[in-house]
Amino acid sequence: MALVSNEQACKNIRFQTQITPKNLEVFADENQIMQVLVNLIKNSIDSLQQHTNGVIKLQGIKTKSGSLEILVSDNGSGILEENMNQIFIPFFTTKEEGTGIGLSLSKHIMQLNEGHLMVKSTPDVETVFTLLF
Repeated sequence: MALVSNEQACKNIRFQTQITPKNLEVFADENQIMQVLVNLIKNSIDSLQQHTNGVIKLQGIKTKSGSLEILVSDNGSGILEENMNQIFIPFFTTKEEGTGIGLSLSKHIMQLNEGHLMVKSTPDVETVFTLLF
């Protein structure tokens, strides 16, 4: 995780990656998708600041139906149910120093690349963002 591994905030976080099949390719704008992944990973890092055994998983899979998915998951604080419908709205944030732009921009980027961005969260258990192509 060269993008974020030098951040002090990562000292108690373990990163895991899994790609199936190993030669998985996504046909999308590389820079834009990288921006989405960096944003999701930084959000995961933020959600793990109070955890001593944080894990961020990055998975790339080809589903049985032939679609491609990139999953970014963590075992951090998660997203409360009452915020779930608002997280993709521009300028909505629960962070003291957040702008509320990251997730709305990420969703827009996925739409520009003919994809979707979805989320499932169980606070303090697991949050999974899925980039679906």
